[in-house]
Amino acid sequence: MHKHDFYELNIIVEGSGRHYIKDKNFPVGPGDVFVIPPRVSHGYWLKDDKGSIFHLLIEQKMLQKYSSELNGFDGYSILFETEPELRKHIASTTFFLKLNPLQLKDLTYQMDKLISLTRLSEHKIIFETYAIGLIYYLSALMEKQYNTADIVSAKKNYIFIVNSTNYMKQHLSETFSLNDLAHIAMESRTCYIEKFKHLFKMTPFEYIRKLRINHAIELLSATTLSVAEIAQSCGFSDSAHLIKIFKEDTGLTPAKYRKTAADNEGAPSSSVIKAHDYITKIYDTEKEHL
Repeated sequence: MHKHDFYELNIIVEGSGRHYIKDKNFPVGPGDVFVIPPRVSHGYWLKDDKGSIFHLLIEQKMLQKYSSELNGFDGYSILFETEPELRKHIASTTFFLKLNPLQLKDLTYQMDKLISLTRLSEHKIIFETYAIGLIYYLSALMEKQYNTADIVSAKKNYIFIVNSTNYMKQHLSETFSLNDLAHIAMESRTCYIEKFKHLFKMTPFEYIRKLRINHAIELLSATTLSVAEIAQSCGFSDSAHLIKIFKEDTGLTPAKYRKTAADNEGAPSSSVIKAHDYITKIYDTEKEHL
């Protein structure tokens, strides 16, 4: 098991096995697509030590750079935020994006192109273009899959609650009430809270707080916005409110967190992948020691 400070987008290309996230594990096979958020413990095991996984390691700076476009896809929020959160708490791959064999084959060229570009440091802008294109495409597929009639039926116990989390994500800077969220989820206030806690093992307000702190972390790491501007963007009443909640959750003030993140990063990095000069790879996976 390991964790890191960037997002990890995974596509199972060949083989089958299990994916581990925190204290849960799930079966995975060809065409499964899932994201590991920053600072979440995870690992993989492939049957007979054989298989191929495509990994795209994504700095928060890149997602922040394209946030206005990405947030236009409900599928992006589900793929990068909601599904990973659900996966940590319930033993289900209900919201996995699943590529059919033709879709997986069609993506092979793009994955191979990304891999070839990792070897050419002068092509980082082209690499970023291909990387963000892949994220757009997968987000659109996730949105389409999410809205397919058969999928909606299979997810009827989750779908309206997930709709409310998409609303939270897209309106973090605004003020909204539990009644607003319950209305979006088409539930009474009491039933909404109960179902939400069953899915996410936290209350809606705790979830919103987590989203706001995570967004503040992204902005502190990826922008030069002031603490007051970040507080406004994340939906805190003022900078003092952000500082108080941020320190309670992280043990650091926003200014201290920004300095620590900058010190750890060293020289300014590009807005995409940081690991080993843009390493994205398909590889024959050896069994990890978990």
